[in-house]
Amino acid sequence: MGSEGPAVLVALLVAGFLLRRHASEEQTVSQTRRQRWFDGFIGAAMSRPWHVLLAVALVTVAAGFFASRLEFRGSFVELLPEGAPEVRDLTRVSEKAGGDGYLVIMAKGGTPQALKTYAAELQKRLEALPEVRYVEHHYDVGFFRRHGLLLLPTEQVSALRKDLEARVRYEKERASPLFVDLDAEEAPPTFEEIARKHTPDTAVPETLASKDGSEVYLMIKPSGTAGDLDFARRFVAKALETGRQLAAEQAPGVTLEATGNFQNRIEEDAVMRRDLSNAGLLSALIAVGLILLATRRVSALAVVGVPVVVGLVLTFAFAQGAIGHLNIVTGFLVAILIGLGIEYGVHLAMRYWEERERHGVREALAATVRGTFSGAITSAFTNAAAFFVLMLAQFHAFQQFGLLAGIGVLMAVLSAYALGPSLLAIAERIRPFRKESVQAEAFVAATPAAPAVPQKEWRRWPTGLITAIALLVVGFAAYSVRIAPQLGFETNLRNLKGDSPASRLDDHITEQIGAPLNPAILAVDSLEQVRQVEAVIAQVKAKNGADSVFLRTASLSDLVPSDVEGHAAELGRIRALLDGLPKSAQADARVREFRDMVDAKPYGLDQVPPEARRRFEALDGKGMFLLLFPSVSNYDTQDLNRWAAQLNEVIAGAKENGVDLAVLDSNRIAARIFALVQGDGPFILWAAAAVVFGVILISLRSFKKALLVAGPLFLGMTCLAGGMYLFDVQLNFINAVVLPNLLAIAVDNSVHLFHRYEEEGPGSLGRVVRNTGFAAVVATLSNAAGYGALLVANHQGLRSIGQIALLGVVSTFLGTTVFFPAMLALLERWKGRRSAVVPEAGAMVRSLNLGGAGELSAESPGERKSA
Repeated sequence: MGSEGPAVLVALLVAGFLLRRHASEEQTVSQTRRQRWFDGFIGAAMSRPWHVLLAVALVTVAAGFFASRLEFRGSFVELLPEGAPEVRDLTRVSEKAGGDGYLVIMAKGGTPQALKTYAAELQKRLEALPEVRYVEHHYDVGFFRRHGLLLLPTEQVSALRKDLEARVRYEKERASPLFVDLDAEEAPPTFEEIARKHTPDTAVPETLASKDGSEVYLMIKPSGTAGDLDFARRFVAKALETGRQLAAEQAPGVTLEATGNFQNRIEEDAVMRRDLSNAGLLSALIAVGLILLATRRVSALAVVGVPVVVGLVLTFAFAQGAIGHLNIVTGFLVAILIGLGIEYGVHLAMRYWEERERHGVREALAATVRGTFSGAITSAFTNAAAFFVLMLAQFHAFQQFGLLAGIGVLMAVLSAYALGPSLLAIAERIRPFRKESVQAEAFVAATPAAPAVPQKEWRRWPTGLITAIALLVVGFAAYSVRIAPQLGFETNLRNLKGDSPASRLDDHITEQIGAPLNPAILAVDSLEQVRQVEAVIAQVKAKNGADSVFLRTASLSDLVPSDVEGHAAELGRIRALLDGLPKSAQADARVREFRDMVDAKPYGLDQVPPEARRRFEALDGKGMFLLLFPSVSNYDTQDLNRWAAQLNEVIAGAKENGVDLAVLDSNRIAARIFALVQGDGPFILWAAAAVVFGVILISLRSFKKALLVAGPLFLGMTCLAGGMYLFDVQLNFINAVVLPNLLAIAVDNSVHLFHRYEEEGPGSLGRVVRNTGFAAVVATLSNAAGYGALLVANHQGLRSIGQIALLGVVSTFLGTTVFFPAMLALLERWKGRRSAVVPEAGAMVRSLNLGGAGELSAESPGERKSA
């Protein structure tokens, strides 16, 4: 995807050059030829509007059928390309592990003994399901207790022997008839104390339960992956149904709750789907309300809304063909494209009804298309260019978003001008805007031209007030520059995911059992390699000292004896010590337990109980796993960065020892995403700004004009920092994609205002602000509605998109629709005063099409010519 970015940008610049060339050639062709083109276009829209609608409808239905297969994938894994090392490792280990996590069921509501009985039976029933590989709940702890000394390091067995020697000597001395107790020697530790000191904790608890026994936990390993949501939903539903059915039969008071990777994925996907659906619906409803309030015409809903729907369908049909799915970043495109797409229809419709007050249908349509098309094309190419810049990002999700959003904007403007004139013509047939007749038109044509009706004069705003408005915007921009370094980047992943029942239960169970439910899984080929990797982990942990993020490891190495010869020698000495104990001491329960442990025979992997062994073995029997538990939060990105860095040190160290290590860890993927976003952000923002300015420059064919149009946009973007600081909004890896988009969205207002002003000429600023400026306000509100609808989202990441986008829309509106007209007015008044003194200055002003714009009172065309 990334390699397509430069090609798209080159194509865009070539298209811009062709537009410029076309514009240059257009200046040399005759007015007749240009008029003929518009007459043909408008004639087709008026004479065969239903044919146009039918053709577009057929294409849309076909595209809709294709787009209906587009799916949504909410996993963070989908944000990285399939070839990323983290994704390759995840796929490789998932295939060997038979899944990427557990479903964890918590049962509560009975006595500890009743819950134990219930859990034991539920474990049997769950393991009988075809979707379940195994269930972890009860372990043969007795096996590991009997073989406990074999699992201790040889050095610790030697320390145990020395403590036993002291105790045995102590017992022998007191058993002697000649012993006299003078209390001169401190008594060594008792056998009970020695047992507590040296007997190893079992590698696994006897049962997975809360500390007080009021809850029991079952960790269910499925045969599929959490990324397959159809399987995940079916598997979780069947597991819970099995548990509830058993509770109804044997333990009516028992209730069940679920967490783990599978339940978290299901809940997060459901929340995001609901949020995106609600945001899209709310965005559409707000847009409908804005259109009705602005136009007070029901027909406007069809003129504006139908092209938006067509553009969306075509865009998602393209998405299905190019990508095949949406992700957490591209998923909110519906709401955004609704806001962006409405803009073209709004400018088209409102300009038509303005022209219709003075002209007939054909003339009004021709004037509307001629007057808005240039601004719409400039706006669309500028939008698309800013979006396509995202294809240069390293972050895969940004690449996809840039491609789809850019295509979506082009589809929106194409749909608006392909359908808009025909829809307006149909609306005139159903309910004419203004009655007109052939006789009336003929009479008007035969009547000598009447004096022009004076247009409404607009109150001239005081120069001081306009200056104050401009200075306020500039002052806030300066404030934003000063506080910008204080803005932060959201480092807590939980704040992006939001709270949910599964995440709260995950935290609770982690606290109860003392370990995370989803440790990193390191895949190797043999037990020898497991021990090599454990040694590397120990080295990395020692190297990082207090900054280490590794808590502990778990593997088959913990369950199988090592250094059998060294253990045999030490255990032989311990056996001799125990044999030499007085008979009275040999009756001690702890002594008998020590003797049983000393007499235990070494064993291999085959003798390890299956319930303890299977979580460490590959599904295909080739290879095994090492579990690495973190000592830090799974949500804070600063901790995640340390975790990923130290994990990479382990991978590099293992590679140096000839171990091909693969890691399955969602935290490592999250850290990779954060690193990519932080690396892409500044480059993408500056590149978007450069491309936006370049497209405007190509379109306007004048550096001064381009600077005049783009300058207020960049000023408004600067104000965003101040808004974020005042409203305590932070950037994160989800909402960062909005920043370059704001450049594209906001520039539309200044582009449309400037094109309309150039068309109207000097003295028209008041009328331009009232008509095109009002349309720009409606378009801005529709864009704000598209993003603002995300404020209702429960998913915090999606909500943050709405927050930063709304602030950005407001900030850029200050630059493009408040500061820009004020700047034009001040420039014109200043240049107007200069032209009164220096005649040549007047010619310069007229050459820039800025003469008289600062006068907020309309002049007649005749007055403008005489000027």
